[in-house]
Amino acid sequence: MKIAVCDDERQFIDEICPLLEQWAQSRNIRLTLYRFTDGDDLIATHKNKNMDLIILDVIMPLLNGIDTAKEIRHNDSAVPIIFLTSSREFAVDSYEVRAFYYLIKPVVREKLFLVMDDFLKIFNLEKHTFTAHTATGYYKIAIDDVDYLEAQNKQVLVHMADGKTIEIREQFSTCESVFLPDNGFFRCHRSYIVNLNHVEQFTKTELCTNQNATIPISRNNYMAFKNAYFRHMFG
Repeated sequence: MKIAVCDDERQFIDEICPLLEQWAQSRNIRLTLYRFTDGDDLIATHKNKNMDLIILDVIMPLLNGIDTAKEIRHNDSAVPIIFLTSSREFAVDSYEVRAFYYLIKPVVREKLFLVMDDFLKIFNLEKHTFTAHTATGYYKIAIDDVDYLEAQNKQVLVHMADGKTIEIREQFSTCESVFLPDNGFFRCHRSYIVNLNHVEQFTKTELCTNQNATIPISRNNYMAFKNAYFRHMFG
């Protein structure tokens, strides 16, 4: 498990990291901690290391915690973020970046352990993710949140359920090996893979997702798509 701790106060990092190590040891978890004193270094490292959890101070000079989290969300919609601060005034802002939790300093050992146990439950049941190469680095995509994928020239457009589109530099065949029928996806056309859970309705020639996207179904794939859809939705 990889956890990043970012706080401009080194003393606080020196206090919370041993607590995290105690928690991990008591749960028989192999833990790697990454320490940061500014948001820029955290953002750059996370693109390459793909942290499992980020513990982030809100009030920091230059790039504060909320803005750091917004930058992280540009490339990773899934990583849990726990905010740390001595003030509650940023609690509302933390929801904008889908914070996992909001801890008030000073952090109490028992409270931290409870929050980490809640995180562990999610970590053990974590959604499948796909880490794809993009123009700016790597992006971790929560597979269940994908509406459909579209092959376009030499890249793939990943259309998310929240309306966001992510351009990834992966072969469409690579995506097909990840977005499988077992995961609730089907390649209904040579250029499209759709999330069966998001299909609102379909005909012999096209389907509509619950995000109002219209996607073609090739003639040769219709029966296979129909069977895959009903098998997935109704067993």
